[in-house]
Amino acid sequence: MIEQPCNETDWFDQSSAHRRVLEFLTLDIQNSQEWVNQLLDKIAALETGKIGEWTRSGNAYYLIFSPHTVTIENLLIDAEPIETISLPEFKEAVLKWQDEIDNSVSDLRNI
Repeated sequence: MIEQPCNETDWFDQSSAHRRVLEFLTLDIQNSQEWVNQLLDKIAALETGKIGEWTRSGNAYYLIFSPHTVTIENLLIDAEPIETISLPEFKEAVLKWQDEIDNSVSDLRNI
C-alpha cells in the first residue's frame, strides 16, 4: 500500500480537508489504478457537465462530488467534522496519487 504521495507534508499542513483527502486516498483508494481511473472519469464528467453529482462510499469515507466541490465524511468516527475541498484541488491530489502508483509499479519492475 502506498503511504505517502508526493508533497504529502505540504498537503497535510494546508487544512483538515487536505488531510482528509490524503486519508481517503490512503485508506480507500490505496494502490488501485482502477479506482483512481474511476475517480478521474467521474471528475471529468463533472467538469464537462455530463453529470451533476456523484457519490462514492469506501471503507472509511463517504464522498459527495459536485461540479465545484468534494465533501468528505468519515464513516468510522462520528465526531470528525465533514470536510469540503474544491474539485480542482481534489483532482490535483488524485493525479499526484496516480503518479505515485505508477512510480511504485515502475520501481517494482526494476527489481
